[in-house]
Order: sequence, then C-alpha cells, then structure tokens
Amino acid sequence: MQTLVCQSFPAWDTPYVKSTVEILKRVSKTKRVIFLDYPYTLKDLWSHPNVPKKAIWSRKPRLIQTGFGEIEVYNFLPVLPVNWVNSPILFRFLMWINGIIQGWTIRRIRKQLDPKETQVINAFNPVNGHFTKTFWKGFKQNYYAYDQLEATAWAGKWGKHFEPEFIRSVDQIIVSSSGLRRKFEKLHPNVKCVKNGVSLEHFQHPTMEKPQTKKMGYLGAFDDRVDLELIKQVAEAYPDYLMEILGPVKISSESFPENVFFLGTKDPSELNTTVQDWCLCLIPFVKNEFTQAIYPLKINEYLAAGKPVVSTNFADLSDFEGMVRVVESHADFIKGIKKEIRYNNRLKISKRISFAKQNSWESRAEEFLLALAS
Repeated sequence: MQTLVCQSFPAWDTPYVKSTVEILKRVSKTKRVIFLDYPYTLKDLWSHPNVPKKAIWSRKPRLIQTGFGEIEVYNFLPVLPVNWVNSPILFRFLMWINGIIQGWTIRRIRKQLDPKETQVINAFNPVNGHFTKTFWKGFKQNYYAYDQLEATAWAGKWGKHFEPEFIRSVDQIIVSSSGLRRKFEKLHPNVKCVKNGVSLEHFQHPTMEKPQTKKMGYLGAFDDRVDLELIKQVAEAYPDYLMEILGPVKISSESFPENVFFLGTKDPSELNTTVQDWCLCLIPFVKNEFTQAIYPLKINEYLAAGKPVVSTNFADLSDFEGMVRVVESHADFIKGIKKEIRYNNRLKISKRISFAKQNSWESRAEEFLLALAS
C-alpha cells in the first residue's frame, strides 16, 4: 500500500475544519497516512489550549479512526519559539535547532518507509519544510498551499522568505485556488490545483422550505479578511434582522450595531443546526492580496445547506456563477441581500444542494490523489 506522509501546519486537535485534514481522512480509505502534527513550541505547552501534552512526550503515534480509514498521528518533541525573532541570522540558527528536534521523529518514521512507495506532503509549512527537507532526501516531496502565505499575519513574517527557497526543492506544488496557481506557475514548473470541498455529512438534511426567522449569517473565522464597514452597513440597513457570526473571533468585535451577534466556535457537527435558521449567508470579504487567492471553504458549506449567498468580488468565483450573487460594491451587496431573500424558492434550494454535492471532500480527495500520481 502506498504511504502518504503529511508534515502539517494545521494542528490535528484544533476544533475547526481544515482542508489538509479533510482530504487526508478520505485518502486514508485506500492509503496509509502518517500525519506529522503541528510542531508545538515550549511556549505552547503553557498557553495553547489544544496541545496534546501526553502525545508530545510519547514515541508512539496516536491511531485515529476517521470513519474512512486510520491515520497515524505523530507529535514532535516541543521546539523553540521563534516568531519573536527579528534577526535573520538568529532565526536560521534557532530553526536549525528546531529542524534537528523534528529530525529525531522523522528518522524514526523513515525506518518504516520505502521511498519508492511514499510521498511527503508539506502542508503550508515551508519554514519547517526548509529546515527538515534533508531528512526526506530520496522521497518525492510536495508542497500543499491553500493561502497567500506572505499576506498572513500568523505565518507571513518568515514564511515569505522561506517559501521561495523551499519550493525550489520540492517535486510538485498543489494549490487550492486559481489565484495561487497563477502565483506558483511563475515559480515552479509543476503546479496542480485541487480546490476546497465540503463535508456533506455536516450539512445533511437541509430543509427545502424558506426559514421563517429573520436571520442572516457568516460562518468562519471573523478576522482581517472581513470588511468590517460592510458588516456595519448591512446590519444598519436590515435592523429587523439578526446577523449571526458563527466562528472564532480574531479581531475586535466591539462597536457593531446591536443586531450583530457573535456565537463563537462550535463543533463542525453542530454547524448545520445554526445555519438552517439563516435565510441568507454572507461572504463579506475585503479584496486584497491575501483574499484574492482564497477559495473559501464556507461557500460550499452554505450551498450544501441550500442557502442563498451574497459575496463580495474578492477573488475568482467563476466556479459559482449562477449559484452565488457576487457584487462589486457595498450598495450592491445590500441590495443583493434583499433580492436573494425575496426570490429564494424550493427549486433554487435544490439546485444549490446538488451543486455542492459535486464539490464534496470525497471528490477533492480523488483529485488530490490524481495530482500526486501525475
């Protein structure tokens, strides 16, 4: 059986949907999957709420039964925190040490593997990839990119310097959007695109009737991608509607109208209960360097729930033409909400659900395997 080893930036234990994990779960049905978890730091041991402390000190993997197949999750020993560093020389020295720490685990795993039957996937962690790549010499190495790394507040500081270095050493790049494909095709000869999907099981049994409640909502992280002024304008334009924000809040949530409610984070299996109450779903993103490369997870989740969607024109959303109302201005966004609510019907709900089924994570996992095989 072929083995896939994923050296991941997304942590296994964090409670939100991650494309890396969703694809690997489905792949585990037919492949052996080894997941090298996010390299937690010594600081994380004290401050990160999701650190699997027992697993970090264990030499054995956690065997996770996913419902599709088994995934072997390994944790590195704690590494040194480095994000505070501003000196390139000091950063490289500390990351060299971190690479050695991670190498202890990688060497142990390598002993189990046949390089001819194994592929390594670095999931959006080019800094660690760069400092551990020598441990994977002889294995086919792939880079999986799903965001504009240099524009992210949480990984861009050093990632933007090491991503170009790291990708020169990989055999292939797999991206999640057309915007990222255009970026990497200028830098690497072998780039494939596998877009994000939807966990249909989390949005099953959508109602075919229009909700009677006056609620609209946004699903996902409330962060610097969100156009805060647009949120305020929508809330003020529809004072008799509640606007619910379902997801982690990563920026200030103060100074919003009283009809904006922050529900916090819920388990993925609980999302549909809330979304079904909404008469309309929103994607109020700003248009900038970061968002233009996004293929939003939430768009297929909205459609799988049968909901009308209004979005800003922040990225290439041509895949959703006829399914999602994409607008250029704040005024058109506000007008579009009224039209989508008024003209929603059972036929449109059914079409959205059927469309989303074509974009399931099962389908994306098959595309991902084909990309690896080519």
